[in-house]
Amino acid sequence: MGLLTFSINVTLDGCLDHREGIADDETHAFFTRLMDKSGAMLWGRVTYEMMESSWPAVARGDTEAPPAMREWAVRLEAKPKYVVSSTRQDFPWTNS
Repeated sequence: MGLLTFSINVTLDGCLDHREGIADDETHAFFTRLMDKSGAMLWGRVTYEMMESSWPAVARGDTEAPPAMREWAVRLEAKPKYVVSSTRQDFPWTNS
């Protein structure tokens, strides 16, 4: 049986809204190292759609991004992605 690691971005005051704080290079480097230790990503449909809407463009270089952010996006692109959904059946993002 494998190890399941849960991660979430949260501020000290308990804010979970990703729009309230943009991750810096140090944060992206941390999550890149964490992702390197994982075999795959496991998301619900809503998280998948949020990630799918921006990260593939960063990985391809279509969107300007700092090096740490691009590195994270490239590694995410290569990871297997499993999605739990009762409403969607097609997941075209690479390795989904």
